[in-house]
Amino acid sequence: MATAYQWSGPSSEEILDGVAARKPEMMRARAASRFANQAVAAINRRKKPVMVEFCTVKRIDNSRLVRRVEPVKMRHLYKTVALGSIIAAFCMLYVYQHFRCIDLGFQLEDLKAKTQQAQKLNGTLKLEIAYLRDPHRIDVIARRQLGLTQPTADQLREYMSSAGVEVAAVQFTRPNHVP
Repeated sequence: MATAYQWSGPSSEEILDGVAARKPEMMRARAASRFANQAVAAINRRKKPVMVEFCTVKRIDNSRLVRRVEPVKMRHLYKTVALGSIIAAFCMLYVYQHFRCIDLGFQLEDLKAKTQQAQKLNGTLKLEIAYLRDPHRIDVIARRQLGLTQPTADQLREYMSSAGVEVAAVQFTRPNHVP
């Protein structure tokens, strides 16, 4: 549908005659308006215009869209993941062995120290046993602390034992034998 409009204002000749007659007035008015425009522009530079933002919401359902993955790329992905897992496992094994070796070194040093301490204790205990088994020391303790004396000849008796047989009965061999 087309619509036609008709100009009902002054003709173009009338407009040009009026503009020529009013030219000095228009120059002054333009200068004044330029000054006013510069003042307004200076004020507008100081004030920033407020922008109004519009947000539209459009709900899009992408649940039906499925990205096709190529089997070749998936195989490469699986191979890469498997290789990375194997490398990670070997690295973890190496780290475990390294720290286990360090831990065993500390345990070995502790055992060596305990062995040396046990050898020193064993040596002191052997010396103490030798001291406690000394016949002279036993004789001194028997005479001084227990009040024992040397046996007389009539208090001694000798017994004979058969080889390989436990002493089951006492056999009298020689009475009062002094060696």
